[in-house]
Amino acid sequence: MHNWDYPKNKNTGKNEKWFLERMLTYGFGGEKIDKEMLKKHFSDLRIPEHTKVFFELLLWNKPY
Repeated sequence: MHNWDYPKNKNTGKNEKWFLERMLTYGFGGEKIDKEMLKKHFSDLRIPEHTKVFFELLLWNKPY
C-alpha cells in the first residue's frame, strides 16, 4: 500500500522518526530505508509489535 497524504520532500528532513514510522506502516514505495537512521530511532518508533520484532531480527539478529 502506498499512501502518502503530503508532499514527501516537504517533511522528510524535519522529522526522521515520523518519516520512518510512515514508511514502515504504509510501505516503502520502492525506496530504501537508511539502516543507520533506523537504528538511531528504532527504540522510539511507534510501529506494530510484529514489525518491530521482524526488524530487530534483521538489524541485530535478535531472536524473539
